[in-house]
Amino acid sequence: MQKTKEYLGFDDRWFWLIGAPVIGFSMPFLFFNANLNDSFEQLLLGWLVSFTMTILYWTGARVLIIFFRKKYPEFSKTGKRIAWQALSVVSYAIVVDLIMSFTLIIWLLPEKCKTTSALAGTYLLIFFILTVYEAIYLYYQWRKALIEQERVKQEHIRSQLEGLRNQINPHFLFNSLNTLMSIVTEDQNLAVSYLQKLSKVFRYVLESRDEQLIALETELDFIENYIFLQKERFRENLQVKMDIPEKALPLKIVPLSLQILFENVIKHNVISEKKPLTIEVFEKDGKLVVRNNLQRKNQVMHSTKVGLDNIRRRYQFFSEERVEVSEDGQFFTVAIPLLKI
Repeated sequence: MQKTKEYLGFDDRWFWLIGAPVIGFSMPFLFFNANLNDSFEQLLLGWLVSFTMTILYWTGARVLIIFFRKKYPEFSKTGKRIAWQALSVVSYAIVVDLIMSFTLIIWLLPEKCKTTSALAGTYLLIFFILTVYEAIYLYYQWRKALIEQERVKQEHIRSQLEGLRNQINPHFLFNSLNTLMSIVTEDQNLAVSYLQKLSKVFRYVLESRDEQLIALETELDFIENYIFLQKERFRENLQVKMDIPEKALPLKIVPLSLQILFENVIKHNVISEKKPLTIEVFEKDGKLVVRNNLQRKNQVMHSTKVGLDNIRRRYQFFSEERVEVSEDGQFFTVAIPLLKI
């Protein structure tokens, strides 16, 4: 029932249960010349015929509406969907009308059957059903779009907070300051470069907070500064290999996605002289792939996967392509779509 509601825009059971009897009762008076002076048997027979036709029209129209909404779910195909719905429902109504005319109406109520009024009633009922269902569905889609837009805003805010938290959390500051202290005593020029890179990392996090999509080239510039900071901490124990073709640089990704992926890799894997960690970043089949050799820490908090889930949900708003995550015992791989928006 939930899936049906998704295609109709509402739970139409009560609408159908109340609407069918009311319309079935009204149709004989409006289109079949029934009046209160008729005998009870005539009124009952007219009502039963009208009710039967209403059920047939309504049920058939409902099935066809659901069928074409499944076939053309995109908002851009609304006109095409409505046209096919109208054509198919009217064709169905003509077939039902012909069958009913030869079986029930002419046989049982010949004196009440007037072709013009009967056809008018048929198509009025059909277009009433189409109009009501389409109006409610369009309202449902509009409301759903507003909710989705608000959800994306909230996800974007969460992403900002996640990025800021990862950069400003005590561990990051402690590790950065420790690295800086060791550099200052050895190489003041390197210490200045380190501070410059650190400031660029913070600046990017703050400047990208209002962006929903950002050029891959811009994100890569940022991640290079982030890698510089991490390599000063882990030295040659952390290796990063980049292989991005120039044609991919203008394509879009969600901001801070690379930072979140790098942070996850560094957080959950052993990085040592005996077990150096290698992170590869490359383009494949229209996606940006981040892959690392798998060497999980023995003592590590259970991953909440908040970062990956956040990236997935933000991508769902811009593309039907999915964020792919795989693990084969040797490598952990994440592939995020590169968008042409």
